[in-house]
Amino acid sequence: MYKYLFYDTIRLNRSAGGVLNVSDLLLKRMQLCKGDRIQPVSELHPRLFGVARRLKISRFLVEILVYNYHRLRSLFTGEQVFSLFPNYFLPFTLFGRHRDSIVIVHDLQYKVYPEYFSRTKRLWLDWCLWRAAHSHADVVFISRSSQHDFERHFKHCEHATVIFNPVDATRAPATAAPAAVAATAPTGTAAVGERYLIASYHYYPHKNFIGTLKLFERMKQAGLVDWLDITGNGAAEVKKMADALGPEISSCVRHRGLVSRKELTQLYCGATAFISLSAFEGFNLSAAEAATLGVPLLLSDIPVHRELFGGYAFFVGSEHCDLAELSQYLADHREMQPAWLHAEACAPGTVARRYLTLKREAVALAGAVQ
Repeated sequence: MYKYLFYDTIRLNRSAGGVLNVSDLLLKRMQLCKGDRIQPVSELHPRLFGVARRLKISRFLVEILVYNYHRLRSLFTGEQVFSLFPNYFLPFTLFGRHRDSIVIVHDLQYKVYPEYFSRTKRLWLDWCLWRAAHSHADVVFISRSSQHDFERHFKHCEHATVIFNPVDATRAPATAAPAAVAATAPTGTAAVGERYLIASYHYYPHKNFIGTLKLFERMKQAGLVDWLDITGNGAAEVKKMADALGPEISSCVRHRGLVSRKELTQLYCGATAFISLSAFEGFNLSAAEAATLGVPLLLSDIPVHRELFGGYAFFVGSEHCDLAELSQYLADHREMQPAWLHAEACAPGTVARRYLTLKREAVALAGAVQ
């Protein structure tokens, strides 16, 4: 049995968003795995965590204090403790080069879109990722595309691994999605059985939501769909962009806001397709959730989408894509109902076990060498 400290200090950053959701799901599933002991830092040091939250102390400082405390403790007790850091940062320490650590690198958005980040933040990320590249830690990338982006700017890591994000999506036993969608729909939305695209909104311009609206407009005019349903924040922004396309389109765009996991699953399952025309992604969790549920995907033609959804999705090279081909894809998907190739690799239990085998393999190799 091995002991792991899971640095859920990412919870101290309220703007962590998707990274926080992935971290929470990974922690939960790792704790369900038998044979190892997984302890979140927030539970092991509740007073420190509470003070940090109350005084708004940086998670980086908390991680530095906790990590070095346990490194010192291990030197005196001889107990082997592994540490998992779910978002790029390895604490500063005088005790080795993090051979006992796992750190997750999600993406390098700041390199592709530096205008979204302050100079200070960019320098900080450069330094942190440089340190990860030169450490002895297991550096986990959430896609090969993310790893390739990393290696274009930093050296090849000594212990690099690709483990896809955990995807928590399960289709309900009864296929009552359209009725449930109608029941939870805002006033004035369509009746049961209408065709809609489902999309998740994000405020970053590279998410290309304008492109999503324009493709929806073409598909609606061609009679392929009737509605565009949107989840997430940004209702005012969505309305402004939809209004620019005229009332015939804006009246068919429904912003549902933040919905529960159950409602989101129902929306996925009742959709004609999920659409995401983002210009950059490290993984695209929403698309992976939809694919796990068997929903057709309309995706931008970028490397990570090709890596994860090649052979499953329809790739949109531009807003002027061939609608005849798109229509044929949707028809073929309805008839064949293909399974997503990476569904099992992204199952939360599978992902958790892969993380836990990283250090088992390292310990076994070290024993063999000795």
